Amino acid sequence: MRPVLRLSPFAGSQAGLLLALLAAGAAPALGQGAPAESPRPDRQPVAPPALAWTRGWMPLAATGIPQFLSAHPEWDGRGVLIGILDSGVDAGVAGLGSTSTGRPKILDLRDFSGEGTILLSVVTPSPRQDTVALAGHRLAGMRRVRGTAGGPWYAGFFRERALGQPPSSDVNDNGRDTDSLMVVVARASDGWILFADTDGDGSLANERPVRDYLQGRETFGWHRPGEPTPLTIAVNFSDRAPSASSAPSPPSVRLVFDTEAHGTHVAGIAAGRGIGGVIGFDGVAPGAQLLGLKISRNDFGGITTTGSVVMAMDYAIRFAASRKLPLVLNMSFGVGNEREGAARLDWLVDSILAAHPHVVFVTSAGNDGPGLSTLGFPGSARRAITVGGIQAAAFLPGPARAEPVLYFSSRGGELDKPDVVAPGTAYSTVPLWNRGDEFKSGTSMASPHVAGLAALLASAALDQRRSVAAEDLRRALRGSARPSPAQTAVDAGAGLPDVTAAWGILEGPAPAAEFDVDLPGRPGATAAFAIGNPDTSLTFRITRRRGDVPMNLAFSSDAPWLAAPGPIRFDRPTAAITVRQTSPAQPGTYTGTVRARAEGVAGTVFSLVSTVIVPLTREASPFRAAPRIPPGGQHRVTFAADSGRPFFLRVEAGGRSEQLIAALHQPGGQPILGDNGIPGGPDTLAAVYDVDGRDARAGFYEAVAVAPPDQPVTARFTVAHSPVGLRVAPVPPDSMAVTLRVLTDSATSGLLRFGMLGAERTFQVDAQGSRDVTVAVTVPSWAEELIADLELEPAQWPDFTDFGFAAVDQTGRILEKEPANYSRTRMSVALPSRPAGETVNLVLAPGFADPESRASWQARVTVRLHAAQPAVLAARGGDAFQLAPRATTQFHSWLGPTPWPLPPGFRPLFLFIVEGSGSTWTWQLPLTP
Repeated sequence: MRPVLRLSPFAGSQAGLLLALLAAGAAPALGQGAPAESPRPDRQPVAPPALAWTRGWMPLAATGIPQFLSAHPEWDGRGVLIGILDSGVDAGVAGLGSTSTGRPKILDLRDFSGEGTILLSVVTPSPRQDTVALAGHRLAGMRRVRGTAGGPWYAGFFRERALGQPPSSDVNDNGRDTDSLMVVVARASDGWILFADTDGDGSLANERPVRDYLQGRETFGWHRPGEPTPLTIAVNFSDRAPSASSAPSPPSVRLVFDTEAHGTHVAGIAAGRGIGGVIGFDGVAPGAQLLGLKISRNDFGGITTTGSVVMAMDYAIRFAASRKLPLVLNMSFGVGNEREGAARLDWLVDSILAAHPHVVFVTSAGNDGPGLSTLGFPGSARRAITVGGIQAAAFLPGPARAEPVLYFSSRGGELDKPDVVAPGTAYSTVPLWNRGDEFKSGTSMASPHVAGLAALLASAALDQRRSVAAEDLRRALRGSARPSPAQTAVDAGAGLPDVTAAWGILEGPAPAAEFDVDLPGRPGATAAFAIGNPDTSLTFRITRRRGDVPMNLAFSSDAPWLAAPGPIRFDRPTAAITVRQTSPAQPGTYTGTVRARAEGVAGTVFSLVSTVIVPLTREASPFRAAPRIPPGGQHRVTFAADSGRPFFLRVEAGGRSEQLIAALHQPGGQPILGDNGIPGGPDTLAAVYDVDGRDARAGFYEAVAVAPPDQPVTARFTVAHSPVGLRVAPVPPDSMAVTLRVLTDSATSGLLRFGMLGAERTFQVDAQGSRDVTVAVTVPSWAEELIADLELEPAQWPDFTDFGFAAVDQTGRILEKEPANYSRTRMSVALPSRPAGETVNLVLAPGFADPESRASWQARVTVRLHAAQPAVLAARGGDAFQLAPRATTQFHSWLGPTPWPLPPGFRPLFLFIVEGSGSTWTWQLPLTP
């Protein structure tokens, strides 16, 4: 489950975001900085923390936090525990040391991912030489260890290369990521201890023992002599079950660290205090304490592992209960829903929260927007507070104006989600190795903001001796929110919360019941969603979660085409409520919300949401549209496409100084494979999506144009489809036939060109359980690029929390990683010059929602190897064609021997190009028997 973090193409990168702020006069010039993916080598902050504080780059004002804490300074989260389910938390950064009352900020750090597991072997020290050796590695200074702990002694390795790519994997900061760092473990009188040669002098003589973090909050880290450690590491020890032999068993040892920097950044937003060493530069709830719950292995892109989410939640709930602390959990992770509401993780999260109704669970909506039905799980869990992202005023150029929803923030559609939105960009805490990347953007950053708000409210309730359930907090946050301008409930939920208004709601009466909303016949859906323009009655099933006191409910609608029912008295466990929908006739996307309110209770009790899409085209046909979009707004165009038929989308900004973001979503809502959300300008700077024939799917695509936050834009949409279909087949013994068929009612002419592009092979994987599976690919010397498509069974996707996909070379170096966000993903791997016959291993890393799952699973991996230059082929009789409507023609070509030797099992891969009427259409297809 990768961290949900995105950069804004309006800015180009986080350094670009800063430059945009500087250019707008938001701060004095500081130099260019560096992209988020490559922090500055001098490890200087991208901007001084003091400047970030004065400029409001931890955007607390957006939700009224400064005013709330000014009026109630003791309601700053003190007495509340926030669990950060993430990539880890680095305890060594300034801002995560203590709370506003001087208590330790981080109470515990635990690893549930297994990434930091150290495999131990028994070692025998050499007293005469005062050394210990394992696998060719030797450490001196064992007298220091023996003086602290008696035998037996154990040793193991922390291997840098297994951690991913530098700079985070260069743990000891020596400029390379190939080291195996030896640790020694033994049992002292007060428990297990670990020794490491942190300064690299080859000896443990000057090192200190490190105990389990919970025992004394001790940490360590490798570093260059005299330099600070780039990565702070904690240790988790646990005793193993006794073995059958009489020999003592080594402990289970896991190192806890953050080589993604994501969890550390999230923690600072939720509860940082004195970020960067600046007094007063705080996160949302500086009085709260933290649990760092590492649920992801970061080597393959921050992916959760089997059961890690559930185990982390269980640990946090038991930890908080034993200390009688109110608990807020934040999970800024998620993957895309194939079918909304079906995920096993959602069911598990909802079950856990139902059993612990006072535990608050806040999670990010995802970064797959701006298309509809893109909200990921566990954001689709009913009892979660799901958060989308806005761009706060502090990051907008020019004078303050309406704060727009971030273009990439995932949207609802079949779900009445997100619940609220919050600032999705912040300057926050990062490990030393990631310094220079203090700005991060994504709904990952919005979620901890709301988790911090929940901690403020829980702290206030604790001070007032009020008992509030998680559902009360969600109702208060939703009820306090101001709607985002020009955004609907599926874009921004209830809107941007205000913490003072939320506390006012909590002080008032609570509803006598909680409710769930379902649509009969659509399991998991909590909102109506239809493509077409039906006039119909919609029936929602309303189920009471708790409470049996009759309630008087009144309804109101915010859309003239969606009629609310009259008042009802809810006095039964379940009721069917019907609304009347008279959909607009004009093409467009329409969302309406019917809100239910209870007599004497502030805020909405439940909502009935309906979205209707009237497509611009109902069959694959060309069109143009040129809507005007307000600042920060978006316009959606829905159109039909055919399977295997190439098409292009062009989105151009109308004015010479205008710019926009254009996105394309497949039928079902998934973003188009490859980069989605690309900048577009006028004329030749337009955003263009060329969809190859192999990728085109039958159904309705959604194209979205988003205006920048500071200016309106005219978006000129153009969609055109290939006028011909194409098929290819071998003709024994040594030829190929290419068939073209006209798909329109117009005569068509053009040219057919083709050539051999490389080679293709499909691997079928049948596996069981959560162990990594490797597909070995023999790479020829002529291949300069490897493209791998991973396809999982969509029906099984809800069983996973994650699925890692990475390319690893023979030395174990990770060449590329592309964790799956849906059941189909694509990874492109550049192949520098290498010897013929070298192997690239494609590693599939499943993570199931259920701990200890042994479920079977299947996958298909299609590998394409591209040569530097295609081998051009010619058709016998020429390459021109002129065809009547619906007519068919066939071209033949002699193949001859392949220009490159193909690896075993691979077939020739061809690129076919049809040119005509100023357009070009492509198909990448293998020659299949």
